[in-house]
Order: sequence, then C-alpha cells, then structure tokens
Amino acid sequence: MGKKRVVKLIVFAALILLFVLGITRRVLREDRSSAAVVYHGYVSTAMGDTTDFKEELQEVIDNYQNPDIKGRLIIDGTGIDELIMQSTNNDYYLNHNEKKEYEALGSIILDYRTTLDDKKVLVYGHSSIYRYVPFNELESYYDKDFYRKHKYIKVVTTEKIYTYEIFSVYVETDDFSYVNLKIDEDTYNKDLNKYKLRSLYDTGVEVEDDSDILILQTCSNSAKYKKYKKKFLLIIAKRLREE
Repeated sequence: MGKKRVVKLIVFAALILLFVLGITRRVLREDRSSAAVVYHGYVSTAMGDTTDFKEELQEVIDNYQNPDIKGRLIIDGTGIDELIMQSTNNDYYLNHNEKKEYEALGSIILDYRTTLDDKKVLVYGHSSIYRYVPFNELESYYDKDFYRKHKYIKVVTTEKIYTYEIFSVYVETDDFSYVNLKIDEDTYNKDLNKYKLRSLYDTGVEVEDDSDILILQTCSNSAKYKKYKKKFLLIIAKRLREE
C-alpha cells in the first residue's frame, strides 16, 4: 500500500472520529437539557411543575445520610440540576461526590463561610474540556441569546426555594475581591455596580443597592482568556423572591 493511500486512510478515519464525537456531544447536551432530568438517582421535573422540591431534597439527604448536602441548584432548560455540597473547607468536595467517594471533577460547592440563606452566596464548580460536567454549560452564557432563554436560577433548600435573575456575566482574571464576605454596606453596593458594569453584555436587569446575590464561579475554557493563569467565569444573579 502506497504512502499516499495510507495518509488518505488516516485522514478519513480522523474525520469519521470527529464526526462521531460531534454527534455524541450533541446528543449528550440534548439529553441533559430535557424537561425531565434524572439527578443522583431521582427523577425531577421542570421548574414550572408542581413537584415539592423541598421534600424531594430532604429525601435525597436522607438517602445518602450526608448532612453536607445543603441544597439543589437548577437552571431550567440546561443540564444543571445538581446537589450543592458544603464541607468545613472549600477543598474536600473539589474531588468528592455526595456519597463522599472520590470523584476527580468533584461536586458543586457552597463556600464554607456562607449558607444558602445569606445575603451573598458563593458557589463553585469545575468545568472541563475533556469531560461533561454540569458547569461546562455556564460557558454558554458568553452568548447573549442563551442568556435570554436561561436567565433564572433556582436554589432549593429543605426550608425555602429562592429564585435569582442573572444580571452579569464576565470572566475575572485579576480582581478576586468578589469572594470577600466581610465588607461594609458602602463597599458591598459599589461591588454590585462593578459587577454590573463588567458584564460582557447589558442584561437590562437593574440591581438595587443592598440586593441579595448569588455568584456562580467556574474556570473559563474560552480561548480568549487562554493567556491568563487564572480566569474564572462568573455568573452573578440577584435574588427575586423566596417561596
């Protein structure tokens, strides 16, 4: 067999592989975005349905016998319907799951210094270019059209259900003061304005002084920020109501 024929066969095989991978990724995204989502062994319905999220969460906590399960994070129409874990530090659940088993890409993590009822809630999660993890979908927020269709976030605890509206999306590369919690009222309100101004696009959502907020953080995999050692994608939302 000639060298040219071998090269052609290799190229053809590579193209087939890329095609198959593309189909697989698309099917995975569609499956994760379905209205009925299977999460951690339980079937949950879309946010608009009448499922009692609080009772369902308590059932999950009882099933795993793990009090580190603090809540559930839901963005309707995406694959993000995940348990929120919290330990006495922010490291443990970086590589453990809700069963306290080792898991390289870890869990969705509530900052150990906060509760889900706090004024400023910080939640972290891994992203990956090699494997599907829920927070990969946060990178879809670079697209304003995606934002328009997925601007609301629900946070469920055993006592309350909070609804948030996203008002800012941006990648932070050098100012990580957003993780500070011990700040005075004036600084807090200035930070709200800063988050709003730094957004990649105008969401049209107004933020009032003293608003309660949720910050989701994951690593950015965008080529635009490749040169930066640290680059965190931030999805920042204000609390609209509680149920």
